[in-house]
Amino acid sequence: MPNQPKYPGRHLRMDAPRWEGFGIHSAAHAGDRTKELVQIIDWLLYAPDAKAPERIPPSELIAGLRAAAAETDREAEQEPSDKKRKALCEKAQAQRDMANLVAERTRAARA
Repeated sequence: MPNQPKYPGRHLRMDAPRWEGFGIHSAAHAGDRTKELVQIIDWLLYAPDAKAPERIPPSELIAGLRAAAAETDREAEQEPSDKKRKALCEKAQAQRDMANLVAERTRAARA
């Protein structure tokens, strides 16, 4: 069958702010969430040549999340469907929440 995935789909449940933050980090670092997760899992399972994944600087993560929230807000303003607009507004809020949380954690780590 064409386009048959090599592996079955796996499900992962995560709160929206964490998922949005991970998406921004993955886009800046590995390209996508799946590659990033595989790298982390390989490292945790002592795969040969696996290295601990690098973090992007918190300032880049915060800036990326805030930029993504602004873009999501713009998409929501242009969305004619109430249901999709509401989902986009929730996504933008999750992006802002994670940006604020990372900023708070960074301040606490420096104190």
